[in-house]
Amino acid sequence: MKIIHTSNQEQWDSWLKNNSQHNSFAQSWAWGDILLAEGKNVERLAVVEGDMVLAQAQIVYSQIIFGWQYAFCPKGPILSSQFTVHGSQDTAESYKVLSEYLKNKNCIFFRIEPELRTENSELRTKKTIDINPPATLILDLSKTEEELLAGMHQKTRYNIHLAEKKDLKIQNEKKLEVFWSLMNQTGSRDKFSLHHKSHYEKVLASPMVFQLTAYENEKVIACAVFAHFGNTFTYLYGASDYAHRDLMAPYLLQWQGIKTGKSLQCKWYDFFGVAPMRTSDFGLQTSDSSYDYDLKHQYAGVTRFKLGFGGAPFQAPGTFDVVIDAGKYKLYNFLRKLRRLV
Repeated sequence: MKIIHTSNQEQWDSWLKNNSQHNSFAQSWAWGDILLAEGKNVERLAVVEGDMVLAQAQIVYSQIIFGWQYAFCPKGPILSSQFTVHGSQDTAESYKVLSEYLKNKNCIFFRIEPELRTENSELRTKKTIDINPPATLILDLSKTEEELLAGMHQKTRYNIHLAEKKDLKIQNEKKLEVFWSLMNQTGSRDKFSLHHKSHYEKVLASPMVFQLTAYENEKVIACAVFAHFGNTFTYLYGASDYAHRDLMAPYLLQWQGIKTGKSLQCKWYDFFGVAPMRTSDFGLQTSDSSYDYDLKHQYAGVTRFKLGFGGAPFQAPGTFDVVIDAGKYKLYNFLRKLRRLV
């Protein structure tokens, strides 16, 4: 096995689409371009053996202390679908090859977000704070619109129809200032931190991203942002004017997002982030009828909202550090804890 740098977008994206069940935007070439536009240090690496690609990892490097750095692979690496047949040894070998490469880049750990749990005694992995939410809801877009509506919670369906009766207009447009204004309102109201405005500017500039905005007459009352990659249409951000909450615009925006995903021939609609299940069952579940989550979790409110649309729960293991240099990693974590105490 060896590492190669990929410079062909079509080959990169095509391989990802063929080797992941729900095509994650975070490993797509277009999302890497967003990160590059933000000035981040990004590499697109493939693990190959002969002429076969065994894994792909879009890496983001971050500088830390003493000239050290770490590598983060959001929603990845993506492993060849053949590993479901050949088992975890091949998976471990791919991680070892990646880790050796990153060691030569002065990385002391490799932060990963695998779709499935990786267990191998040769890998030194440590669970860390989740970067991207490991739990989501996946809606099957192969169903008809009538079937999708029938699969929703009665209250959700009612709120969609209520919003439709209010004669709200949904525009497919990209307006940063509109989105930024509503996001500031929503972040302040719901007490969550925002990215810098420049991040959203780069996201909205990408051809993979859609912004849907709801208007009452000429007044903006809500908007939602989505990413399209391969077979999946993903809901990224949502914001609304609380003064107009009675119009149920967020429900109508979700429904329009679902219909947009269908029009793009997507197979899946990914709600991207709900409170995790209390159990440790990983993978796609059959329904949300018994979805057991912490009602005090920071995502509890949005989880109730998203569950109403009828998606099936999907839970990944979360974020892990593959330790490359144990001594430096231990010192780094000690200094981080010490800094928080000061």
